[in-house]
Amino acid sequence: MLLCTACFFLAGRLAAVEAQMLSLAEAQPANAPEVTATGRIVPVLHALVGSRLSGQIKEWAKSADQLPLDVGMTVFKGQELFSVDTSVYKARADVARASLVQAQAALANLKAGVRAERRQELRAALAAIEARIAEQKRDEERFKRLVEQDKTLPPKRLEEVQLQLKVLEEERRAAQARVAEAEAGPTPTEIAVAEALVKQTEAQLAAAELDLRDTVITAPFDALLTQRLRGPGDYLNNAPFTEVLELVSLQELEAELRLPETYFLKVIPGKTEARLGSPLLPNGLALPVARLLEVIDPHSGSFAFRVRIPRASCGQLKPGAFIQARVLLDGAATTAIVPQRAVVRAEGQAFVFVAQDGKMSRRAVVPGDELTEGLILKSGVKPGETLVLGPPGLLQDGAALPAYLLPRGTRRTP
Repeated sequence: MLLCTACFFLAGRLAAVEAQMLSLAEAQPANAPEVTATGRIVPVLHALVGSRLSGQIKEWAKSADQLPLDVGMTVFKGQELFSVDTSVYKARADVARASLVQAQAALANLKAGVRAERRQELRAALAAIEARIAEQKRDEERFKRLVEQDKTLPPKRLEEVQLQLKVLEEERRAAQARVAEAEAGPTPTEIAVAEALVKQTEAQLAAAELDLRDTVITAPFDALLTQRLRGPGDYLNNAPFTEVLELVSLQELEAELRLPETYFLKVIPGKTEARLGSPLLPNGLALPVARLLEVIDPHSGSFAFRVRIPRASCGQLKPGAFIQARVLLDGAATTAIVPQRAVVRAEGQAFVFVAQDGKMSRRAVVPGDELTEGLILKSGVKPGETLVLGPPGLLQDGAALPAYLLPRGTRRTP
């Protein structure tokens, strides 16, 4: 137990001593004329394919060698992927088609007007009613004389005849209206209502046929099948949307590359050239940067940019493949990037300690922009110079560097 305690105490002391030790760091160029970027091939087009209709997956497509579609297979634009059960959607289309035929027939019948035979029939019915009215009026005159003058009939019989006469007069007005309607034909309003019904049923049929057509799901573009999330027999919902397949384009590819944030202002879309290299790209490609992804990762201090690869130049590149590029930047290295802890501030000025001839030499610098872990120096230090890092108390102008910082065989200059 005492031995373990001593070991832990000794390890803690060593860590504390290491924290107080000096170290060296090389100033890096802030705008080198060329820098290497790495990244991956990403697809421009990506789709999660499903069905906008609810239903059971009834058919599953097969490849050219008659194998069911699965991950890693290539599909082509317009190729069938799978289909949903059509029974419900076919029935809806049949109902909509029958409704349209009925509405069209009603409109045609309305526009054709009443047939001559029907008009003659209506006129004959009107004449019969008028004859009955004439006869009823004669009965009314006779019954009126018998009730009022001869007093041989009770008044109730006269009232019955007068009531029947009123009923016949109402029937005559109705018959006259039917004859007038038949002779005048349909009104513009009636035709407009019938035409609107035809258009409504046409729209319903179009929607039903669209649903029936969309029971077959096809590939939206030439693609690689990267995920299969459902299979034959699975039931799909349209809300929430059920994802069935994941497709990525093989023809529309980009190289997504990353560089430290210090190069952010140096990479200009349309101007900066990137020379791509990959085992899947034997001859390499020199292409302009297409666009920047203007977000800097706070953890790595890097940003991403993309290079569009022409379809004819994709070669054997696949989504996810590793890619490397030499990015050509304008200008030579004139400023340097150093670790932020290499800069010591005192009396309103900034200094660094440069390792020269086995000694540390204090030098005034002009700080520039701060990066995630580094600091750009506008002047005072050139790229490639070695800086001394450590606690301020151990940094002294002209002091000799500790032996552990010197290369083997190096002699200090007196």
